[in-house]
Amino acid sequence: MTRVLICGASVAGNALAFWLRRYGCEVTVVERAPAVRNGGYAIDIRGVALEVAQRMSIADEARRRGTDTLGTTFVDGAGRRVATLPLGFGVLDPADIEIMKGDLSRLLHEAVPDGVEWIFGDTVAALRPHGRGAEAELERGGTRDFDYVVGADGIFSRVRALAFGPSERYVHHLGSNAAIFTAPNELGITRWQLIHSGAGRVASVKTDRGDREVKVTLLYGGPLPPRDRQERLRSVEAAFDGAGWVVPRLLEVMREAPDLYVAPNAQVRMPGWTRGRVALVGDAGYAPSSLTGQGTGMALAGAYLLALQIAGGTGELSGYDARMREFVEVNQRAALRPAKGFAPRTERAARMQALSIRMLPFMPFRGLIIEAMMKEARRAAGALTLPPAAPS
Repeated sequence: MTRVLICGASVAGNALAFWLRRYGCEVTVVERAPAVRNGGYAIDIRGVALEVAQRMSIADEARRRGTDTLGTTFVDGAGRRVATLPLGFGVLDPADIEIMKGDLSRLLHEAVPDGVEWIFGDTVAALRPHGRGAEAELERGGTRDFDYVVGADGIFSRVRALAFGPSERYVHHLGSNAAIFTAPNELGITRWQLIHSGAGRVASVKTDRGDREVKVTLLYGGPLPPRDRQERLRSVEAAFDGAGWVVPRLLEVMREAPDLYVAPNAQVRMPGWTRGRVALVGDAGYAPSSLTGQGTGMALAGAYLLALQIAGGTGELSGYDARMREFVEVNQRAALRPAKGFAPRTERAARMQALSIRMLPFMPFRGLIIEAMMKEARRAAGALTLPPAAPS
């Protein structure tokens, strides 16, 4: 039986474990966190990712667990409504599924067939590749031999560093960062998202299903966030100094939020995602930037294709590189424009943006305008034809 070690138990890792176990592989998943991570921000399942979810028979349940957002309202610094758009911001079509990342990770974890070995609170400390696979040394769990080792452990992947080299070679910061955390719903919104934009910064407050809590995303320009928590807090506070609306209150809540996650908007660019029998999937290999909403789609598609390659039993993984290449390039190119224009550069530009959004519903041919805005994102989401699944 083919033995596979997966490092990481988020979207990509759980999806890969699902397919590999279905194909009869002996699967071990190691995850640094003590359990499958909850929380996170809203992510989208669309295009080819929706097809993968349907083949996994999780699409209906994902929709039931989705954010169920009815609309998005843009507000000014005084909290006055500027404009309202239907659905959640980033949803391209009514068929798309918007779901919190933690909810999708847990759903995928629950869907994995029995027989997977789960090791939480540990990670890979060393890799020693050989002709038949790789020997993996865990920080706490000893040394074991596997036929394949896969890094599904995010943009600062440990597996990538061990097998391909340091992060500095591959991680390209796109000039902005995001602070994400849960807060009490003091605004009293239900099934809704509120967005406030200022010069070089954006604040979003969004309900999940239910209305007791909200997910807050503070997006701001600047260098890579510092590693120290207190320094990270100060960097976010400095970026939003003087911001209006309810931002000062959100910053107060952020300081005490147990699930605070500060991450760079970055791309991982690599010439290939396999080296011998070591492979990368999801953000570890080809993060497009969280601004695109396509990281989830790429993770689901990549897990599907990599599992097919491993299940083929040849020991050769280059077909995975070939099948993913165009899909990755299209999605990473599509991310560069929103990365440059994630927020207005000046307060005057913020006012002009607000005016444009306010006028959009009254513009002639507004449907064509909206369609043109979404065209590139739609094309990127569907820029892959999935081969049939292998027999179980």
